[in-house]
Amino acid sequence: MTRRPDGLPRNGVHPHRPGPWEVAIAMSGLPLQSCSVLLRSGNERILVDTGFSSHDTVLLQGLERAGVAPTEITAIINTHFHLDHIGCNNLFPRARVYASRRDYEWACRIYESVCGGEERREVFRTFYPEVTDAEFDRMDQARLLQLIRWLWDPAMLGDLNRYQWLEDGVWPFQGLRWLPTPGHTPGHISIAVDGVDNSYLIVGDARAFQDDATVGYDMPPHNLAQYQASRRILDAFTGVLIPGHDEPFLQIPGSGGSR
Repeated sequence: MTRRPDGLPRNGVHPHRPGPWEVAIAMSGLPLQSCSVLLRSGNERILVDTGFSSHDTVLLQGLERAGVAPTEITAIINTHFHLDHIGCNNLFPRARVYASRRDYEWACRIYESVCGGEERREVFRTFYPEVTDAEFDRMDQARLLQLIRWLWDPAMLGDLNRYQWLEDGVWPFQGLRWLPTPGHTPGHISIAVDGVDNSYLIVGDARAFQDDATVGYDMPPHNLAQYQASRRILDAFTGVLIPGHDEPFLQIPGSGGSR
């Protein structure tokens, strides 16, 4: 079986082999709350995504239940830079942060435009060129840009000197692989995990919900063609898939469903 550069087979399916990582949900995924995943192996304590800044108590309580103090978090991996996935990065000052520079720069340009007073429709047209009028109306009704004005504070990212950009080839973790899954945002990534009990794929908002019929909460794709191509990769994965805003579920392609 041939493999891609990211270590997955060419068809995207990763047969499970026992790996080094214990996987736990530190903060459950909900429509208005992103999932935060705790990965443990050896001395490493990694969080994949950290939620809204206003969800700090929920996240810290989840870590407390897992027996992990904030100072013990050694690394953060951000799937993308929407505010509901990066808002508590600053709570873990000892953690190295691994993420896409492209995604960081794109998102920050949005936040700076919004906070600088640009008109809502112009912001969406600039950064979401494929957005339809119906999608714009839904985002406008959800007051998404007002939410950015209320919540965006660069301080939530913490010290940028600790950020390790994936484009620079920095990735020290054995048994973890990052996959480019753009479309939701330009630099979105997913994380494949060799878990002790199963193979996992943490997908952020490349697939926000298990049920594709769920609408009204997620942002539209930045690039629909890229989003659909990323989904084809995710849909071919065998193992436990962890969406950005939903419960984990076991996915077995060709089995007629997931459970």
